[in-house]
Amino acid sequence: MFMTQAYTEELLGRPFSDEQFWLSVELAHSDVWFFVSTAYFRQGGTGYRYYLYTRPSDLVALIKENDELFCITKVMAVTPPRVNQTGSWRMQRLLKLVALSDRTDLQRMNYIYQFENGLIYDTRDPKEDNDTTYRQVLFSEELHACPELEVDAI
Repeated sequence: MFMTQAYTEELLGRPFSDEQFWLSVELAHSDVWFFVSTAYFRQGGTGYRYYLYTRPSDLVALIKENDELFCITKVMAVTPPRVNQTGSWRMQRLLKLVALSDRTDLQRMNYIYQFENGLIYDTRDPKEDNDTTYRQVLFSEELHACPELEVDAI
């Protein structure tokens, strides 16, 4: 989850609108988060928005908004050292995100993150590998992202 400090709010935008702007946000816990690039199509050209999410469910909710006027162009996953085993945070292009649960605890989710170059991170303990009973693809670049646009920038 991201946190904000009141003193970092910037008073931009329209008065009395629901929009708020922040100079900075903090990550509340050391876990994977997502940087999602999107495009929206309007008269006069294509616009771009970027979303930061800490929960896979928020990414899934955004996927449901894909239509002919709005689409996800790319998802980057930012992984902490305990997940990527490199000793530092890493941002990588996410190709697929799969949710897993086992027969003993259907509430507890584990995830498999598939990145470019065949790199895979699995949050399960090795002993849990054979206990998977529920498996769902939450995000697949092939299925859920529109073709990359020329101006898409990360």
